[in-house]
Amino acid sequence: MNLIGNGVDILLKKITSFMLAVALVPMAAFSAAAAPAQAAIKVEYNKKEIVFPDQKPVIRDSRTLVPIRPIAESLGFKVDWNEKTRTVTIDKGNDNIRLVVTQKIAKKNGQTINLDVPAQIVNQRTVVPVRFIAEALSYKVDWDPASQTVLIADQQTTQPGQPQTPQPTKPTTGEEKKPDQVVLINDESVVGKTSSLFQIGLYQVTGKVDPKSEVIVVIGDESYEAEVKADGTFEFIGDGEDGIRQFTVKAEKDGKKDTYEGEFVSVD
Repeated sequence: MNLIGNGVDILLKKITSFMLAVALVPMAAFSAAAAPAQAAIKVEYNKKEIVFPDQKPVIRDSRTLVPIRPIAESLGFKVDWNEKTRTVTIDKGNDNIRLVVTQKIAKKNGQTINLDVPAQIVNQRTVVPVRFIAEALSYKVDWDPASQTVLIADQQTTQPGQPQTPQPTKPTTGEEKKPDQVVLINDESVVGKTSSLFQIGLYQVTGKVDPKSEVIVVIGDESYEAEVKADGTFEFIGDGEDGIRQFTVKAEKDGKKDTYEGEFVSVD
């Protein structure tokens, strides 16, 4: 009887262990399998869908990011990519737009445009926030949540004799371009290099600005004044915390300001 009793106890323990294991399987696993896949984000220009041959639009940090080349080319812009400086250049007519990957600013005809999030590389494609299309390329942009579609349209022009329709006021983010923003920095000339020596970061930032500008280089939490030569060139060399990847150059002249955000290139 003891053997039978022990056998029954063992069997009951195995059954109990199995049921407990099943109960512990996360319900999210079953929910994920049963849940339908999220609808793909689409982009339309004047009600015609734009085709993305490889990388599709994505959502990052609650922001919709779209591949810039297919959209810009669909709108009639010429798009170029500089791998060395990681810069996208967009041209159409008299308009020239430049933006650098990882920077939260773009330049349109030399004027600064602030972005919600920086341009990024996703699967070897440059993606930008939708707001960039509205502010830099000057198109009307709306979002249809029901169909998960970005709606791009030409800005409406007022016909003679027709009343003007007030445009909605854009929310203030604290990052809007200020009236005192001018072009003082030659973006093409700015280069940042970094190396490491005994876990100390060595940093060099060079470039060219308006010769009468005052230049500040910001690395991490530290700001450094850089001497500007008569021809407008400047060079900063210093050390600091190792591993800093980004820097900022600030130029000021007669109360006017310009800013450039860059990424260090390792020379180790």
